Amino acid sequence: MAERNYGIKDTVLLEWGDIIVEHLKTDIEEFITFDAKLNRDFITDLEQKVAQGYKDGGDVVNIAQLQEKTEVVEKAMQDCRTYFKRLKYWVLDAFPNQKAIQRQFGIGRFREVSRNQVKMIQFIEGLEETISQHSIALETAGASVDLLNQSTTLSRALRTANKEQEQKKGTRTVDTAARVEQLNELYAILQKVNAAADNVFEEQPTKRELYRSPGRNGTPVIIDEEE
Repeated sequence: MAERNYGIKDTVLLEWGDIIVEHLKTDIEEFITFDAKLNRDFITDLEQKVAQGYKDGGDVVNIAQLQEKTEVVEKAMQDCRTYFKRLKYWVLDAFPNQKAIQRQFGIGRFREVSRNQVKMIQFIEGLEETISQHSIALETAGASVDLLNQSTTLSRALRTANKEQEQKKGTRTVDTAARVEQLNELYAILQKVNAAADNVFEEQPTKRELYRSPGRNGTPVIIDEEE
């Protein structure tokens, strides 16, 4: 994953970009005289990069989307737990003294399974065959056909929710890396302006101060320029 090349908060970096854009608009002629590349087109491009940084919204959107996917997984997990609780009742009713059959249904190990969504997917999918083997006895005991058929629907729902959650985790990682690369580029541009300002306003310390890099809290950091 891309690493940040700057030691300030993203919000501070973007605010610095906004400030530099406005100062450049005022001082553009002096910058053009020093470096023709630092012209009005340069300002427009810089302004767009800052605007894009704000538009991306950091990781907030991704976090919200991932939370939504996680909530779907949690609901699917709870649906499976509720289902097993009901199924367990009928298994114990149909096979009260048959421990081997009870173990086939996962009685005694479900608590451990229910803590992990991948294990839960495997478990619920495996129930379909076990239920099919003992369906007559379960129906005779009073279990409804709808209940016995529900395991397939639940396993598919959980599997889909789990897949979408994992896909979003991956997307978030990619999006974050792309955003960091964009902000690194923005930081490099602002540092270039900062370096140019050291020459443009060499005899105007007050003006020079306006272009300095901010610290983590946004306060300009005064660093001696290299000779």
